[in-house]
Amino acid sequence: MRPIFRTPLFRLSLISAVLGFQSSSLSSQTTSCPAAPAHAASPAFTAYSEGRYADAEQAYTQAEVQLPHDASIAAALVHTLLHEGKIAQAADRVTALLAEDPRSAPILTAQAEVQLREGQPWLALQTLETATAADRCYARIHLIRSRVLRIDSMYASERAEIQSAYSIDPEDPDILYAWRRVISPAHEIEGIQQAIPSLKDLDVETRQKAETSMNSMMPLLSENSQTCKVQPSLSSATLHLIGTMEDGKHLDGYRLEVQMPKTVARLQVDTAASGLFITRALAEANGLQQGANDPAGTVHADSVHIGPLEFRDCMVGVSDVPFTGKADGMIGTDIFASYLITINAREAKLALDPLPPQTGLLPGDRPTTPELADYIPVYHRRQYLLVPVMLNNKTRKLFVLDTGMRFSAMTMETAHSVSSTKGNFTNTMQTASGPPAQVYRDNFDFQFANLSLPRQSHLLAWDLSAIDHNAGFDVAGMLGFDILHSLTLRIDYRDGLVKFESTTAEASPSSVKEPMTASAAPANEPGTPACQQFENRDWPTNSTIEARLTELLDSSHLKPGKAIFAKVLYGLSYPGCALTQDTILYGHVTAAASSKNPNSSELALVFDHADCTGHQKQEFPLRLIALVAPPDTAAMLHDALPTQVAGGPRQMGDAVGGTTGRDDNLGSGGAPQTVHPGMVVRLPNVKLEPEGGPGCSARISSSNRTVQLAPGAELILTVTSANP
Repeated sequence: MRPIFRTPLFRLSLISAVLGFQSSSLSSQTTSCPAAPAHAASPAFTAYSEGRYADAEQAYTQAEVQLPHDASIAAALVHTLLHEGKIAQAADRVTALLAEDPRSAPILTAQAEVQLREGQPWLALQTLETATAADRCYARIHLIRSRVLRIDSMYASERAEIQSAYSIDPEDPDILYAWRRVISPAHEIEGIQQAIPSLKDLDVETRQKAETSMNSMMPLLSENSQTCKVQPSLSSATLHLIGTMEDGKHLDGYRLEVQMPKTVARLQVDTAASGLFITRALAEANGLQQGANDPAGTVHADSVHIGPLEFRDCMVGVSDVPFTGKADGMIGTDIFASYLITINAREAKLALDPLPPQTGLLPGDRPTTPELADYIPVYHRRQYLLVPVMLNNKTRKLFVLDTGMRFSAMTMETAHSVSSTKGNFTNTMQTASGPPAQVYRDNFDFQFANLSLPRQSHLLAWDLSAIDHNAGFDVAGMLGFDILHSLTLRIDYRDGLVKFESTTAEASPSSVKEPMTASAAPANEPGTPACQQFENRDWPTNSTIEARLTELLDSSHLKPGKAIFAKVLYGLSYPGCALTQDTILYGHVTAAASSKNPNSSELALVFDHADCTGHQKQEFPLRLIALVAPPDTAAMLHDALPTQVAGGPRQMGDAVGGTTGRDDNLGSGGAPQTVHPGMVVRLPNVKLEPEGGPGCSARISSSNRTVQLAPGAELILTVTSANP
């Protein structure tokens, strides 16, 4: 990314207006959590704050010997190891700490940070939920969650989490850095925007400086690797892709013609590259030289043309090493990030269309719009688009989309973790240009997004340490042209969305339990705590809680974290919580996904609070075990209950002769007046798994395009701690 240089100072009037806005904005930030105690100015904390991590490691190790059960010191040592790049050592340390104290919020949060660095953001989110249950006011929970939200293109939520962390513990060096890098520029941008209209005497030069400052800070607020300024003269365009065959027989990539200042270049289309990257000879032929403020290894181009589009003020990478296939260089598709991009390999076209409009000045959360309903969330870090891939139905890993690679690749560690081949693990393959490549002798099954690609061969052994360094976490492999050429790719960099459309029989609908997406965390991932075991038995209807939805739940318009509510239909008393009629149950969405090609969808929910008598929104863990369609065609048997039972709270075990179910057969062939876990009544093509979702939440899946629960639909729940 181009370095950010601040513009010259504004006039005093503008500075005062901006600072005035910032003060009012900051003072409005409140939190229900108390401020963290001041950090002791220990040698370890001082070294960590100053970025002397080797010294901090030594000091924290000594402090841990003196205070072996201090969770904050133990967690700080893990943070320090991660800053030093000692990920394996940090992982081993946090595993040992959790064995001693599995419910410590600092240790759990350190584990989440390790999981994120290991390239498992979905596990990090699950661990953070456990840490929140232990201590919701531990500041670093918000910090680590903000990091996951950022690569998930949830930028408004990222800023909210950083602000929450800062409100609790502004002295934490990592929190302070995040606040200064994200929140402070956001406030300044908003302040300038509000200040400019109120300053009627502002001259043109100062106004331009203010607007330039806003534009220079904006890339800090999202994953933006733009190296050119796009001239928005055209709302759409279609570019011709030129196929290449390095071996003279097989298509191995596409190139785009780019009009440089003096010559035309043919650059390889690469979804893992950033901007323009050309040979030294091409740079010299076009008279391109390094810009005054640009980093080494780059040159500056005032203007380049790609089809009908013009790009100005470009920072262009330069290579002294020739590109494969005698290409003039590479062009990263992120150069078109201001458009909705379609790479249609079958028709050899790259189409650019307008992105759906976005409200607000600052980058926000990923929108839910009809235009993007069929897109799959992916992780977006710098120029990389990262897709969770299930390998051999064993483990989930992050892979980069990389159309610039002829063959897909993965690290040795990843391949060994899923392959049964032990000896003679690779064969040597001679390439048309360059040194020989190592190819795994095994075939691998790939499942990602909504697709399944079995028995993929010619997987290269590849060192991804450079990508790991740039991304800030481990990446397992790259989905290359050999896989991606059979798909039409539709890419939305702004919102972290990709749509994969199969154009051949090579990719078939996935049979994986749920779509491989970024936002939907996986259920029961290896290494995560197992779900609480429940007896697979019928539950008496008079011991269950019936609640009714008051609004539509639609998986295509929901996202993880969305609050949901249901009203209790009939009172029931449990130890510590009495529920009366119309009591509110509180829950939230843990996963949501919808797909049209093929039709498939899921919605995962958890209910964990209730308005118990005398205690509003009390923690009350519930388990969803059955779903019933809205009562438009069925009668409630509750109407037949004695009024003294139907009208007030019931003790468990009372009303033995009554029923709390519908006329539908809730027992599904079981005992009368019982509910079997997983029962779904009059909702075609819908399946319920009571512990199948992220964090052991309830997973509702459908072979329809979306999961829809209409207002009036009934939820049958049990209390997880009860065993009637």
